[in-house]
Amino acid sequence: PPPGYLAKVARAVRAAGGVYIADEVQTGFGRLGSTFWAWEQQGDQMSEDGIPDIVTLGKPFGNGMPLAAVVTTPQVAQAFEDVGVEYFNTFA
Repeated sequence: PPPGYLAKVARAVRAAGGVYIADEVQTGFGRLGSTFWAWEQQGDQMSEDGIPDIVTLGKPFGNGMPLAAVVTTPQVAQAFEDVGVEYFNTFA
């Protein structure tokens, strides 16, 4: 995508009440070369709009073990807590 694309999309999604989710399961942990996270390839991490609300991590994170993580902003974590969600996972 062209530079700034993800920040523009994230603004539109948030304006409609959604959240910007970066799925880094396949592309994270430096797999794309110059940045640690794929979403950083856009160069948008310096603006508030370019930072994801939720980032999913997996595969190399566990070094062969079935381990994954979800990283969120404090606002997203609070929204889960407010509706009683204390635990979830990506494994069936």
